[in-house]
Amino acid sequence: METKFGYMGRILWVDLTLGKFRDEEIPDEVYEQFLSGYGLASKVIYENQPKGIDYKNEESIISVMSGILTNTEATFNGRWMLAGKSPLTGCWGDANCGGDFGPSIKKTGYDGIFITGKSDKPVYIYIDDDDQLILPAEDLWSYQDAVETEKILIKKHGEDSKVICIGSAGENCSLISGVVNNSGRLAARSGLGALFGVKQLKAICLNATRDVYVHDKEKVLASTRKLNTDLNKSQDPFCNTMKWSGTAGTTADSVDIGDTPIKNWAGVAEDDFPHDKATKISGYSITKYQDKEYYCAGCTFGCGGICSLKTNPILKETHRPEYEILAGFGAQLLCDNAEAIFEINEKLNRAGFDAISVATTVNWAFEAYEKGLLKEKYPYLELKWGDHQAVIELVDDIIANKNLGAFLKDGVKKAAEYFDKEGITAPMHVHGQELPMHDSRRDGALGLGVGYEVEPTPGRHTATNAQWQQMATESLDNLVQDNEKLNIKFQRRYVTNNQSHEEQGVDLMAASCSEDIINGAGLCNFSFMGPFVPIVSWLNNVTGWDKTFEEYLEIGKRIKTVRHAFNIREGIDTANVKVPSRAKGNHTLIDGPNAYSANVLKWDDAKSDYYMAMGWDADTAKPLPETLKELGLDFVYKDLY
Repeated sequence: METKFGYMGRILWVDLTLGKFRDEEIPDEVYEQFLSGYGLASKVIYENQPKGIDYKNEESIISVMSGILTNTEATFNGRWMLAGKSPLTGCWGDANCGGDFGPSIKKTGYDGIFITGKSDKPVYIYIDDDDQLILPAEDLWSYQDAVETEKILIKKHGEDSKVICIGSAGENCSLISGVVNNSGRLAARSGLGALFGVKQLKAICLNATRDVYVHDKEKVLASTRKLNTDLNKSQDPFCNTMKWSGTAGTTADSVDIGDTPIKNWAGVAEDDFPHDKATKISGYSITKYQDKEYYCAGCTFGCGGICSLKTNPILKETHRPEYEILAGFGAQLLCDNAEAIFEINEKLNRAGFDAISVATTVNWAFEAYEKGLLKEKYPYLELKWGDHQAVIELVDDIIANKNLGAFLKDGVKKAAEYFDKEGITAPMHVHGQELPMHDSRRDGALGLGVGYEVEPTPGRHTATNAQWQQMATESLDNLVQDNEKLNIKFQRRYVTNNQSHEEQGVDLMAASCSEDIINGAGLCNFSFMGPFVPIVSWLNNVTGWDKTFEEYLEIGKRIKTVRHAFNIREGIDTANVKVPSRAKGNHTLIDGPNAYSANVLKWDDAKSDYYMAMGWDADTAKPLPETLKELGLDFVYKDLY
């Protein structure tokens, strides 16, 4: 059998209805067209999942993917991904996660696992070097949270076993449920835990040992050693913050500069949650509870932390909350109680909820209460901004699927449709997916905001890569600052009267499509935190390819276009996927760094620029026939034309 470099050349199909496993070989040229990760998943799912089916249908597919660089000598390579049709939005759905599970996928000899069908009783999948099994999980279903499930399966199958699983959120098919790994790292977004739940798949446990072969290991190692040295020497403020406190250390700064929305995007930090409060849920206020650093698989940096709060029995060992949690349950709700946020974080991790979605939904509930929508039905409730105990009680009800929580456990869109038929509140979601804690009204955040609308998985802050230009060069000393130096086919496909619009479109396109490269490679976004990351060199030396950045960007564009076309095929009017007007600045703030935001005036032009740079129709967002042909996407062309 021909040796494959970087990828395994196979995927595994699991049919839970029939209880059968099936191998499928993937041709080398497919990896050169789509990489691995959700790139490979996009082609496989597009071609194999019937058009228009509901996520509850037996033919729906959920995939669990590694990346091209997973299990190689490149660092930051430990991400694993879920992909499938989102139960939450009906769009293409994917979710990205760290932890320790990513390498175990490729150790089974496969680049990804694709699961179809439904079991008639709770089960889990177990794979080692000798066996592929579907085993009963009745003793885990409804009885064990995600953290305990992982412990039980590792004890049963050996310390080298790696596990992903759902908690009660996934079991109840919550539309904002994720899949949990390593006692609290979640592939959380897109509600893909509900796909596990509807299939009655509690967990996947892997314990195999197959190797990944690398074309030029020494060159990969040399690049990695240099990056690690540069990271250790870096004086970049963000890099240094990440070293000692991870994203938790960014909270106060994010609040101060207007990156963190306040009071469901209607407040102003300097008035409602000033710096002295923000510091109580940022930096040392969080790391003082840390016992040890936490490293995801394939990472030498270690931006996570394992903490202990002795006063709370469920927090004897817990992951340090990330920025999104501290902002969503802290700054947004005007809560400065760090220990309460630790408790909320642990409870949501164990239940397997997307904490971003829960926080945004809870923020809406506080606004709805303030405007009188909930008082009559729930007279016992007192949802007052800043009351951390009220937040804990509401989160407990969401997890228990009771009282008001039963109406919030499927996210803010469903809750607002039920309680606010007059539209007096602002449910902060895009096509059903709750917005994260990054304000698109902030100066310099236009690309982020446009990404909330145009990305195939809407409402995501991790869908674009603002540091894309770093990928386009050999070193930071040689950094491409001028878009004119990029390959002409990415700039000049469309002639516009305004050069700045053309440049903006290229920048938006490259930031978007470079993220598809990162996910296809299996890299962490935090690798791009300062020092030069040799992703092109890594990919070439791992696989034996000899591609330029422009060629990888075209791969990213191909992946993006398939994911986008999936949404069009599913009947979604992609051009009219919109963020709430409040996130554009139509709810004008008169104080703070985001006062009188001008982004709202630039939004539609920026979207058109992006569509044209992608080779999509500027009005309908439909990929043009010539674009599909140039990208070799005949299987998409026959659906759209």
